[in-house]
Amino acid sequence: MNSLDKRNGFVVLSLILLCILSACATSESAGIEGGTNEEETYTLTFHSSYPPSVHDWEPKYYAQEKFIELVEERTDGRVTFDVYYSNQLVGQDESADALANGTIDIQNISPSYWAERIPEGNLVSLPYWNMGEEHALHILRETEVGELYEDALDDYGIKLLHYWPSSTTGYMSTTPLSSIEDMEGVVMNVSSNLTIDYNQSMGSGIASLPAIDQYEGLYRGTIDAIQFPYYALETYSLVDTVDYLAVPTLNPAMTHIVISQESWEKLPEDIQDIMLETGQEMEEAAIEGSQRYTQEVFEFAENHGVEFVSMTEDDYERMEQMSQEKVWDNFASINNRTAQMIEHLMIENEKWMEENPEAEDYMDQYLD
Repeated sequence: MNSLDKRNGFVVLSLILLCILSACATSESAGIEGGTNEEETYTLTFHSSYPPSVHDWEPKYYAQEKFIELVEERTDGRVTFDVYYSNQLVGQDESADALANGTIDIQNISPSYWAERIPEGNLVSLPYWNMGEEHALHILRETEVGELYEDALDDYGIKLLHYWPSSTTGYMSTTPLSSIEDMEGVVMNVSSNLTIDYNQSMGSGIASLPAIDQYEGLYRGTIDAIQFPYYALETYSLVDTVDYLAVPTLNPAMTHIVISQESWEKLPEDIQDIMLETGQEMEEAAIEGSQRYTQEVFEFAENHGVEFVSMTEDDYERMEQMSQEKVWDNFASINNRTAQMIEHLMIENEKWMEENPEAEDYMDQYLD
């Protein structure tokens, strides 16, 4: 081979090596610039049935605002949220379908509002089903009761992210309610059809207004009483329309944050882990916020002239017994899954009282 051929061969070889090196450099650069799935960004629609939180310690604040803040921070901005409050985009009953269809990504709502579509969510409408925040989360997170409910959500195309206890729930009214006899003729707003028979058996009339419309209903006299978390005296301004609170209370209400399965499956595994871990942290923080809210709302009610109406122990036990005969039995009869939920709930409640003897006296603090 002559010298010219050698030079030409060297040039060709050099060009080939240069192309290979350039291709490698281009490939590495693409990864840095966001060519991989790890660097994609996701904007999720966060839809709430409730108004924005008032305090930075209340349970709803941890469940929605703090959760959003931490997820955005911990994903380094790869996840952001468009937030809508007070059913701005879709009605609370229809939000289950909006999630299942991927119209919205995340919903903050009580399971009871979806009872027509996911009847297992009626669990949280059962009067006296839990003995405080820790017990409620134990039932939902660590027993077959919660597993069965999550199965029902999955069947509908919805995934649970986290629960949050929303403080003490009970009867708020424009007329004093301290016994079954006092319920006669009272128009009660219900969030679940499961409790219609229960209320009617006490002689009550029935209405079904969304949570955000209860103020107007009480103000105009369309309804006389609601069963709702007492914190709404402040956050929904119900203190302007409510004259009486019934004690003892029913139990802490439980709400949850859920995500569309379709939206969930589009997220990388590391983001899914961040959301689940953050949600668990918020559950734990919300327990303390819920307990604090119960204390403070009683003080708030007293300071604003709302009268506490106390039941006797006999009246309380009568209502508890009637609720199990009417509401619990009705819930168990809905389908095989709800029957299993009641069976496991009764077993787990007995076990909880054996392991936590003080739980049996949970309501004594409120009784005359």
